[in-house]
This record gives sequence, structure tokens and C-alpha cells, in this order.
Amino acid sequence: RERPNGAVAMQVARRVAPEKPAAGRVSALSMYELPPAEPISVSEFEEFAYDRLRLLSTIELARAKGLKGAELEARIRKARDEFMPLSPTGLIKDYYSHFILRLAYCRSEDLRRWFLQNELELFKWRFVNNPPEDRAAWLRAKGLQYEAISRDEYEEIKEELHQALSSRRDLDPAAERSEHYKVAFEEVVDLVRQRRVYLRGGSAFVPAADLVSIVATAVRAQWSRRLATASHQWPALREEEADRLPSFLEGLATQYVG
Repeated sequence: RERPNGAVAMQVARRVAPEKPAAGRVSALSMYELPPAEPISVSEFEEFAYDRLRLLSTIELARAKGLKGAELEARIRKARDEFMPLSPTGLIKDYYSHFILRLAYCRSEDLRRWFLQNELELFKWRFVNNPPEDRAAWLRAKGLQYEAISRDEYEEIKEELHQALSSRRDLDPAAERSEHYKVAFEEVVDLVRQRRVYLRGGSAFVPAADLVSIVATAVRAQWSRRLATASHQWPALREEEADRLPSFLEGLATQYVG
């Protein structure tokens, strides 16, 4: 909503700050559960939207080119640093811009699909690039009960992990040495059935490369529900807001931002 002083406030319940891991480092890893409340100017609103659209478009183009592994990682990192840097200002832009594009891309199934695909790719990149201790703290904070195994436990079962992962061509060789997590076997039935993970005492030992897909599935379900809710609310919101903002949001999907 446009305020008399030229600021825009998003429909919200309370102010939300960027998430901070226990160690005090700021993190962009977020499920964007509550929208921000502090007003921003119209120019900031538009700048934030364009920069996130540039970031997501870079991800889409990289995926379309078939980039994977280190190449995809480097492309996303470069775009992140340029458009949504890991700084206090960048984190504010990140939080606001997700909600702005959520409004812009809620209006049709094709728009929602594009938004989800590229937002999830960004989420997965952030998840695997977060320090393991921050990742574990974030999972606990979100009620996702995936426990990272200790170094001692890893040493105890490393031969079994090697046997389970050595035949998998879909994993980078480094996955065997990466962080592993205990996951209830019911949550990874397909992996257990295909003998793609080590199973002991009702727990599957999942490498971080698989865990990110499990977590992303939960995140996708939550974002899908919120996009559907935003879609139902859009007609009323369009009537309530100033003329300029709905037109801007509706035009975002057709903007060239290269």
C-alpha cells in the first residue's frame, strides 16, 4: 500500500528480521513464513523486485543450458553476489523481494510453476552452501528433525556408508565425505527400497545431497499453499492497493531484465 510519504507497506502482521544462526552469522536461508512489515519506498519496491527477477532469471537460464555441479554453483554465486549479496542490506532486499515476486507470480499456474522452480533452486543452493552447524540449527528451528551424525559415529559406520553410496552414479564422489543426517526411514522409503542409503535401527543415513531434496520437498509444499492463498487474495488486493503497484506487479512476468 502506498503511504502519503511515498512508502509502500506490504500487508503483514509484524516486522520480520533476517534469520540469524546461533553463532551470530546472518543467513539468507529462509522459508519466508511471515511477510515484512516495515514500509519501503516505491523505488525500493521496484528495485528489489527487479533484482530478484534478475537472480531467478539467471538461475533459469543456467538450468536451461544444462549447467550442473561446480558450473551451476559458480553461476548462482556470481548472481547472488551481484543482486542479493549476503550483507544486512542484501538480506533485507532478499526478504522483501521474495514476497513481492510471490504476489507477482501467484496469478496463474504457469507463473507459480516458474517461481517455485527457480526459488527452490536458489533455496537448495543456499542450503548446501550453509555451514553444517548453521544448517542443523536452521532445521531444528523449523521443526525438521534431521540430526547430523557426529564424527565418531561417522567413523564407526563409514564402511557401510561407502558400500551404500559407492554404486550411485547420481552423486558427486565428495558426497561420501560430506555431512550425513539421520532421517526416519519412513521419510525416504524410495531411497531405502532402492538400497541407496545405509539403514540401521529404523534410521536412514542420508548424505547432504539427498537431504536437500527432502527439505526442498517440504519447502515446496509450504510455498505452493501460500501461492495458492495469494492467488485467491489477489483480486481483493488489487482493488485495495494504489493503481501503480498492481500494474507493476502484473507486468513483472513480461519484463526483460538482462
